[in-house]
Amino acid sequence: MLKLAERIRKVSRNQGGFTLIELLVVVAIIAILAAVLLPKLLGYTNKARVSRAMGDLASMRSVIESYAADEGKGYYPATTDVGTVLSDKGIKWGGTDGVKDPWGEPYEYGTAGTPDRTEYLIRSKGPDKQSGTADDVWASSKSAPVQSAAPDVTPTNTTTSTS
Repeated sequence: MLKLAERIRKVSRNQGGFTLIELLVVVAIIAILAAVLLPKLLGYTNKARVSRAMGDLASMRSVIESYAADEGKGYYPATTDVGTVLSDKGIKWGGTDGVKDPWGEPYEYGTAGTPDRTEYLIRSKGPDKQSGTADDVWASSKSAPVQSAAPDVTPTNTTTSTS
């Protein structure tokens, strides 16, 4: 039994760890895996941002629809009042700490229609930060949140969440 313990001690003392070649092979394998997976993961990041913008717009749409039904007598809030309406329900609109889209830009709100505010549009400019392009994320009085070019009819009275 004593000889077995001595053998084990000798074997364990002679091992010095990993060689430089073994470490380089492991690092190379990790680098190859990262190069293959990184482009796929970046696509999911943008999809997650679009999802977050749609969730934000759905929340704002719900508050605005509720206001029109309960307090607005069928009319949507004016651009000057949207901040108050959203803030009453916990969504900060306006100022430097107002709600921003996932790309750091303020959301836009506008009203249109006759006789007065019978339609509205809330929009994020999307990843390219330009209005009217196919990557815009928007919701309106007629549509749940979607990602596409905003409708042809742009509201005439607009405000942004930093106004």
